[in-house]
Amino acid sequence: MFLASAAFTLVELILVMAILSAILAFSAPLLSRSFQQRDLDEDATQLLALTEYARDEAVSQGVPMKVWINPQSGGFGVEAKDGYEGDAARDKTYWLKPGHRFDLSQAPTDRSGVVDAADFDPSGSLAEESLSEISIADRSNSAVSVAQTDDGESYQIVKP
Repeated sequence: MFLASAAFTLVELILVMAILSAILAFSAPLLSRSFQQRDLDEDATQLLALTEYARDEAVSQGVPMKVWINPQSGGFGVEAKDGYEGDAARDKTYWLKPGHRFDLSQAPTDRSGVVDAADFDPSGSLAEESLSEISIADRSNSAVSVAQTDDGESYQIVKP
């Protein structure tokens, strides 16, 4: 007596592999865009957290603080506003992920190319000269913005 085999034939295995390859080919670009968007969101979240840190430091140190951005290097950070002495050990500097850039076409820069993006006074209020929107874009021109809230007192993440 012959026992019926429960194995797959070579044709069935090749067919399953072809179907899986087709599914992977369709889903890979979607996954790639999803990861790129996640990286943009992380940079925007870090910038938003830095604005809140600047506000907290302005209040706790009693010194006006600024969030600065260097569009050429992708660097951004917080420090005491020019002319004031804050605790330099509490200054922070970060960089965007590779392939990301700041889109600050209308922002005024100083001689070194640095933009004073947001200024907070010791009461925690956002100065009027602070940028209303800071946009971060990637190589495919997807973008996320950190923009002032409607009341003009803080920032929020805005997606197109």
